[in-house]
Amino acid sequence: MEQALNIFLSILEIIVILGVLISVHEAGHLGMAKAFNVYCFEYSIGFGPALLHKKRKKGETYFSIRAIPLGGYCSMYGEPGVVPEGFEIPPENRSLEKVAKWKKALVLVAGVTLNFILGLVLIFVSDIAFPHYYFAYGGELSSNSNTTALFAPTSFSSEVSSYIDNNKKEEYQASDYYLYFPASLNSNQIVIVSTNAKIDNVSDNYVVTYYPSTLLEDHDLSSSLKFYSASKEEPSPELKNLGINYLPDLSIEAFDFSNSVDGTKVSLSLCFAPVSKIDDKSVLNDDACLEYNLNLEVKNKALSPSGNSIRKIENWLGWNKAWSKWASDVPTACGAVVQGFASLFTKEGLKNVSGIVGMTAALPSLQASGGAANIFFFAGLISINLAFFNLLPFPALDGWALLVTAIEGISKKKVPAKVQSIMSILGMVLLFGLMIAVTIKDIVSLVI
Repeated sequence: MEQALNIFLSILEIIVILGVLISVHEAGHLGMAKAFNVYCFEYSIGFGPALLHKKRKKGETYFSIRAIPLGGYCSMYGEPGVVPEGFEIPPENRSLEKVAKWKKALVLVAGVTLNFILGLVLIFVSDIAFPHYYFAYGGELSSNSNTTALFAPTSFSSEVSSYIDNNKKEEYQASDYYLYFPASLNSNQIVIVSTNAKIDNVSDNYVVTYYPSTLLEDHDLSSSLKFYSASKEEPSPELKNLGINYLPDLSIEAFDFSNSVDGTKVSLSLCFAPVSKIDDKSVLNDDACLEYNLNLEVKNKALSPSGNSIRKIENWLGWNKAWSKWASDVPTACGAVVQGFASLFTKEGLKNVSGIVGMTAALPSLQASGGAANIFFFAGLISINLAFFNLLPFPALDGWALLVTAIEGISKKKVPAKVQSIMSILGMVLLFGLMIAVTIKDIVSLVI
């Protein structure tokens, strides 16, 4: 029941996000068309049967909400096609085709412009208006100031607390100790916890990684551990100096404890190190690291709780830091969008492209790892994506209409309406084909 509710809420969320982005896009067309006195028949959110179809007294434009909330349109006089049923033909000087070419171009580009601006605003809102969550701090190692290690604030079990109390250096308190991650992978989202883990009745050596499923609340360490076979790849000398003798082989699935017998023993070594502040920098004293052998067992087809809780780190960015983060987030977002489009023309094909199903499936993990900040960033990314996508010179998109307008302006000749109509139909067919292909790909990737 809970899973069904989460799926429903994710679907509702993506519909709201797309509805807002499309509404803003079409509002851009509508506003600019009105500014140049172009007659607008209808501003619609969604397709299909109308759920709401109203216009203001003495107004000329109908505002509609339709049953299928996956798109929208602003119907203007002069666009390819006939005058909608039930409308009188407006004066010819109100046609989109009768305004100056530069005005028509502004009408066509207004939607993508608002989408791009909205994307920038949403990304800034994600940076300034919500807390950001982390599972670890970064700190310089005292033995090598050029190397940064990660450490997590941890609520220790009584066994670990007792171990630290009995073995700590005199100059440190037990509260100074943190769980020490000697190496990180994939932009610090995955960290190595241990390289010498053992599982009963299994001869392989395992490298243990930590990848939290949620950052919004404290969670037991064992709930986020994954055991990977050791890779044949040699660690770098820098990693070896940090005690990393093996790297995880991420090309192979992690060990599946659901196939293990309850009571199976699992052991791994953890390092706890004191952290101090020197000149406003966090310094990890790895010379005072305490190594602790953690013993777990399989219960109900999963690792038993360790009793050691990783505490969430919640951080609000100030005004200056938010601007700085926004300045780095925007190029990252734009680069990701461009890279996604470029991958369509490589051997990767549709691999890195997601549709509505893929976006909906991504929402729960995004929310778990960053809360509302991630959702607003995601919405901003989609908005920028819509802007770039609609600018492509492909039939049925704004970029195509812009290209036709440019050709007509330069050649002083009108592109035949029949040609435009055929190209628009062809473009719609290809776009729907792409949408179906991406949807099938998303569903298959979720099932397999």
